[in-house]
Amino acid sequence: MTGFTLQKAVALSYAGEREWHKGQPYVSSFTGLSAQPDGAAITLRGSAHGQERYSVSATLDRGQVQGAACSCPVGGDGRCKHVAALLARAVASPRDFRELPPLDAALDALDAPALRAVIRRMLSREPDLLSTLLTQPRTQSQTAQVQPDGAGPTSDLPERIRVAFNLLDLPDEDHGYWENDWDGPDFSELTPMLEELRELVAAALTGHHAAQRSALAAIQATLDGCHDLNAQQLDLALDDLSTLVEPARTALLSLLARPLPAELQGAALGTLHESVANLGWPDHEIDGQLDLFTELPAEDRARTVAFVHGLHDSEAGTYARQRRARTLYALASTDDLSAHENLALARATGDSFMITAALLDSGQPEEATALLAEHPELSLSVVAGLFQDSGALAHLEAFAQTRPDPWARRWLFTHLNEQNRRAEAHTIARDALMQLPPAHADTPFWITQLKTVSPDWPADRETLITHWAARRDGPYLLPLVRLLLREQQPERAAQLLHGVPDPVSVLGLDLARQLALQLPAEQALALIIQVAAAHVAGRSRPHYQSAARTLRDASPIIGRAEAQSAARLLTQEYPTLRALTEELQAAQLL
Repeated sequence: MTGFTLQKAVALSYAGEREWHKGQPYVSSFTGLSAQPDGAAITLRGSAHGQERYSVSATLDRGQVQGAACSCPVGGDGRCKHVAALLARAVASPRDFRELPPLDAALDALDAPALRAVIRRMLSREPDLLSTLLTQPRTQSQTAQVQPDGAGPTSDLPERIRVAFNLLDLPDEDHGYWENDWDGPDFSELTPMLEELRELVAAALTGHHAAQRSALAAIQATLDGCHDLNAQQLDLALDDLSTLVEPARTALLSLLARPLPAELQGAALGTLHESVANLGWPDHEIDGQLDLFTELPAEDRARTVAFVHGLHDSEAGTYARQRRARTLYALASTDDLSAHENLALARATGDSFMITAALLDSGQPEEATALLAEHPELSLSVVAGLFQDSGALAHLEAFAQTRPDPWARRWLFTHLNEQNRRAEAHTIARDALMQLPPAHADTPFWITQLKTVSPDWPADRETLITHWAARRDGPYLLPLVRLLLREQQPERAAQLLHGVPDPVSVLGLDLARQLALQLPAEQALALIIQVAAAHVAGRSRPHYQSAARTLRDASPIIGRAEAQSAARLLTQEYPTLRALTEELQAAQLL
């Protein structure tokens, strides 16, 4: 008898409705079902049989599903139809799972030779497990190497990191799946080692000499492995490596910020420079590491800035030079620079935001706004903080008044409104609506904003309606009707449609229905019948449902007898549409 229970709601929540439904055909065909305790958890296993045989497992802990896996092509995240089927079998028939001895008991029963034999058999079946084996921490007796200075044993982490990189599986660039199916290198063996590295660095920061040597060696192994990996696969983006490079470089800066033996200090700084040369120093990474960089000794900071300056000067390509310049700009900002030096560095980056900031820092707001005019992609809301910090917000306001794009106008309105300059904000919103075609996508936004700041909304509304009503073509009619309905003036909206032969085709079904349901009975009847007939013309059951719903919703307005009469007219016009008759009957109109 197995010692677990699994509630259907728990299993269904984990698997999801879609996979649960897809997995039902597999539930009864599972073979090799077992349940094995592992501490407080229980691992369920079984084989699903479809086009192939798939190994499926799920881990339960205190009645909850903690995780699952399947060997099918989509089962890596543990939420495929085969996992759902295994969980469904566990819910319905837990007695079908034969109970295995606890995993710890099975392992404890094996001596070293027997364990070696088991591992060899496992490796013969699953060669990929070799990486897991070779990257495990060794026992102290195997790894301890006493240092000449008596500093204690070193860690085996650097060697295990090198092994993990050597065993990474990279696809052949000549194969099509490199472009289509590969998701990048599998760093699952390396990721846990980053936590070990953090612990090793923590020990190194206490002054432990062996930990300092081991930590630096592990950092070097990580950065060297990333460089080699990038060199092997030119199509591999450096962003794919950032999960390894960023923590390694953070650990390196932490070491450099503390006193190290002279030989380690030089090696650590050399490692930093080499990593910047080989792997760059992306903006997103360096932003989070500048505080650590400022803690470095002044001499090391200066040497690093000079090194990056040399890299920048030696780059031939424009993009590569700008990339180096952005790194240089960030590093140099930690020291005092003249306004001229700061601006020259910013210009070298080619980054319009950085150049704007540097121009403002050097007291050149006119040049900053001129740059904004050349780069309309720069959002004013993004640069507004720069202008405010430099006391040049008035220049940005003046520029926004002349900039034609809608986002500049939106920023200016929001800025003025936040400063409680409502009269100016009102002018911006009113002018925007008077200049925009009423069918413009921004029109609803500006109507809402004008209403919030208007000192006399009825007067502003009337001005707007009069302005738009001067044009009676379709594009102007639609937003005008929407505005009138929003303002609870349906009869006035209906007046605009006077003489329009087919208002439904002009307004569209939804807007025409909305208008009809707001009108008095004598005005609503004809439009409601037209809307219902237009729905029926769609010739599908959803359209018939909409027609019946329109007549049903109109009953309180036009009266139930009129609604039923309209329903009978529809069935007489379309006597062969059985689905239409069924929907009208379901709405109790026939």
